[in-house]
Amino acid sequence: GLLKPAPLSRRHLLARGTAAGFFIVAGQSFWLTPREAEARVFEPQVLSPEQCKALAMLGDALVPGAAAAGLAAYIDLQLQAGDESLLIGKYLGVDTSAQTEFYRAAADNVITLTDENSSMQTFIASMATDSLSGWTGPPASYVMFVLRADALDVTYGTPEGFAKLGIPYMAQIEPDKPW
Repeated sequence: GLLKPAPLSRRHLLARGTAAGFFIVAGQSFWLTPREAEARVFEPQVLSPEQCKALAMLGDALVPGAAAAGLAAYIDLQLQAGDESLLIGKYLGVDTSAQTEFYRAAADNVITLTDENSSMQTFIASMATDSLSGWTGPPASYVMFVLRADALDVTYGTPEGFAKLGIPYMAQIEPDKPW
């Protein structure tokens, strides 16, 4: 019989660049990485442009460079993937059918509770202690944890990201059979 390839881990998929996907730019579909989609001003398919901007702003405050790395594009693309999503929440027990509402709620809280005079560092400190007045939905500290992990994945979870950190990228080799 034919041997089936071993299932790929989330980290392996990210490292191979399969976090790329079809993004809509100026009404046309292009195969792009999240960074390329962000640079070409992609049209979100799940989140609103305002929600994308809010998540990118918060993600960039948590992990500098995340916005330019395409955090909003990455999240929007992965929300389209359903059970195949690479978003960290799936691995933390967030039901994939609830992921869209999780990110929408997070973005809407950022939109509602910040303004151009807000300090993102003060906002993040309040998120960390769940002390934001008016926050609704999943706990702010949990949202911060999840969004930070997604921001780290899109910013540093590729061979290029490892190079930015000055760390040699070494793929994990899976054993032939379970331990």
